[in-house]
Amino acid sequence: MTANHSTASTLLVAIDISKYRHEVLIGIHGKKRRRKLTITNTLEDFERLATTLAGYDLPVRIGFEANGNLKRPGFTGG
Repeated sequence: MTANHSTASTLLVAIDISKYRHEVLIGIHGKKRRRKLTITNTLEDFERLATTLAGYDLPVRIGFEANGNLKRPGFTGG
């Protein structure tokens, strides 16, 4: 069986995660315009994000990047 990894007609979402707020970038494959959102770490904002993504009526692919200690000089990951 061959896996299909096409992103055509897929909503691409990148979320930069931090402790209190998260930066969200929403894009549609093949389109230049992107939408930026900032959400706080609250149920209301996560529900707002879910409603926003559902409004596009497309499959969603989300990537997460943790923000925090990894950017500090001398962090060893332990």
